[in-house]
Order: sequence, then structure tokens, then C-alpha cells
Amino acid sequence: MNYDEWAKAYQPRANHLRKGEVTELFETYGIELGYVLATADIKPAHVWTLVDGDKGTYVVNGYHLVNRIAYLITRKPFEGDFLEVLDDEYSEEDHDND
Repeated sequence: MNYDEWAKAYQPRANHLRKGEVTELFETYGIELGYVLATADIKPAHVWTLVDGDKGTYVVNGYHLVNRIAYLITRKPFEGDFLEVLDDEYSEEDHDND
């Protein structure tokens, strides 16, 4: 499954907390994190984490702390154990700069 297929299947919600900015991402601090945590308590299957991985950035189901970049909240819940979706694959040039 790629990111577009994931977005179609789970329907990420717009971040309504950012006035004047259209994004599906929620920050990892402040009021946005509070909203994510409240959602995770009530509807944990709707929370996803954008993480930094070895080969790129990934969307993974659930609330995670390690390598987190941002959070997403979806309209449709995830049913299963684990799902990892490649969001953006790093190029060779990205690795050359490490």
C-alpha cells in the first residue's frame, strides 16, 4: 500500500486547530499534541504517527514517540496489528549528506 492508497482507505482529517493553514498533520507538542492524546484515549485506532525511518518517512498506525515527526487522525479506524506505509523515500543524495 502506498500513501495515496492509505489516504483513500483511512481518510486523514484536516487539522482544524491551525487557523489559515490546510494540513492533515498534527504537531508533537502543545495543544495539537493534547488533541492527539485525547483522540488516542477515545479512538486509538484512528491515530497514526509519521516517523523517520532508515529509507524514508513512514505512516504507522498508533501513537508512537520514537522518531516521530507528526501525527495524523483518520476518519476510518485501522483494524489489525501493524501497518507501515512509505510516505516519502529518501534518495541516494539524502544519504550522501549524512
